[in-house]
Formats: sequence, C-alpha cells, structure tokens
Amino acid sequence: MVDSKSNLLNESKKDRLKENIKQKTDVVNALNSLIRIRILILLWAYKEQSVNDLCEKLGKSWPTVNKHLEILENEGLLDLREVKSPGPRDKKLYSANPDLIKYTRLGFEFLDLDPKYVVEILLEDVKSDGITLEIIQRIFDDLIPYHQELERKLKETELTNEALKNFYERSHVNYYVEILDEEEFDYYFQRYKEFLDDMEKYKAKRKKQMGKEINKKPYAAFHVILPLKKVQEARFKRYWNK
Repeated sequence: MVDSKSNLLNESKKDRLKENIKQKTDVVNALNSLIRIRILILLWAYKEQSVNDLCEKLGKSWPTVNKHLEILENEGLLDLREVKSPGPRDKKLYSANPDLIKYTRLGFEFLDLDPKYVVEILLEDVKSDGITLEIIQRIFDDLIPYHQELERKLKETELTNEALKNFYERSHVNYYVEILDEEEFDYYFQRYKEFLDDMEKYKAKRKKQMGKEINKKPYAAFHVILPLKKVQEARFKRYWNK
C-alpha cells in the first residue's frame, strides 16, 4: 500500500529541490562569462564598486561593464545602493549578493528521496556542475600571473617571522590535497558534511549580528572531491557512450 502522505512529501521536496537546481543553473549560466566572474570577484574583494570603479579595474568601457552588470542584477546576484552625488544623478554602488554561493550549492537532503527523483535531480545538477567547473577553471587561470607577482612581493617582504607568517597565511595560495582509499573517503566526506553544517550555522549567526552590513570578502575557499578512477575510466573507456 502506497503511503499517500509520504508520496506528497516526496513530491513537495522534489519540486522544491528542482526549483533550487533551476536557481543554481540560472546563477551558473549568468556567471558563464569571464567579465562577469571578474566583476563578482572585485565586488567581493572591495565590498562596493561603482560602474566607473569597475571600468578602471577591468580595463573595459562603460557600456560593456554596464551591460554585464545588468545581466547579474537581473539574476538577483547583485545588491544596489544609491548615494548622493554632486552631479545630476545619484551614484550607484554595486555589491555582490551575500547569499550568492548558497544558490550554487545543492546540499545532501535530496538523496533521501525516492531514487527516481534522485536521478532526475542529479541529471540536472551534473549539467550545472559542468559549467561551474569551467568557471572555477577561469578563476584558476589568474593564478599564473599572480604567482609571478608573488615572487616579486616576497623579495620585498620584511624579513621578520611575523611578516613572513602573514605572507604565507594571507597571500600564499594554500591548498590541501590527499589521495584517499574508500574508508578514508567515507571519513573525509562525513567530516566535510559536518563542516558545511557548522559553517552555515556560523555564517547565519554572524549575519544575524551584522544585519545588512556589507563586508569585504577577500578570500575564496574551494572544496573539490575528484573520483579519480571514474574520471580516468571515462577518459580512456568512454563508458558514457556504452
């Protein structure tokens, strides 16, 4: 006998998750442009920027930058504040929506749904993830010229332990890579889920304390788990065509 109440809950959860994925896909598509990615990075790093500020940092014309700002704004990825200006128009200051990253994260609750729903959701999510990883690749492309600048800055850094520690923690690109067996992966993945939950609670608490105050966000933390064996099988066996 089918539990109608449970079925309705499944349908409701599925519809909500599908809406989340649509939102994620829309956000990812809006970000699928190098200029728009750079605009968001600048807004995180500098908190607020006018169109003229962005034109100067991007080396792009006013019409070009304004066009990309409109696309990001239409997707709800930007916040806008107007301040009094001596000229005929008030100055517009743009900032990045603080909840933007949430829109690109699916979470884990959908895995408890009926398997046929899970497959539907995963199919959409996989498409979206492909674009997301291309965006991340574009961000990493900036690291080559950044490391060249790092070499120059390191030579100019004050030769004290405090200055060098600050350089390592704040300017150096820190990363963590491990190759895991199945048991280690299970442990790592469980701790990862716990960390995400803890981070969300911490950010929610801070948001409540700060209200609508906008902060600079000069750092990005990436977490990527690569299924190495499956990736290699896909490459040399082309198993998705079988």
